[in-house]
Amino acid sequence: MAFIRRDALEFMLGVSREAHPREFIGLLRGDENTVREVMVIPASLYGEGFSHFNWMHVGMDKSIIGSVHSHPSTNNRPSKTDVRNFSKTGDIHLIIKYPYETAADVACYDSRGNRQDIIALE
Repeated sequence: MAFIRRDALEFMLGVSREAHPREFIGLLRGDENTVREVMVIPASLYGEGFSHFNWMHVGMDKSIIGSVHSHPSTNNRPSKTDVRNFSKTGDIHLIIKYPYETAADVACYDSRGNRQDIIALE
């Protein structure tokens, strides 16, 4: 089970809506199983059907606990590429599906691609 601060959740949903129909990507900061904020990486590419960032723009950051990206469709299940990338950045990975409105549009996975519960904190 993972937790996310409400302001981080609202930020991710808003950026996903703004990027649509392109995919948004970011990294999650926090501690253990709680997402406290979203890091938007400079010079990230948001495309139709893909998103990418360069690790050289991230730097050393021990507070990174996972990743987030949007799918501009009603599917928030990870692709094989998504699961391969999950292992690079911690154990909480969020995929946000269209229409990016509520926590019900967010799916949470561990680094192996197994679905896990996520609870929004006030």
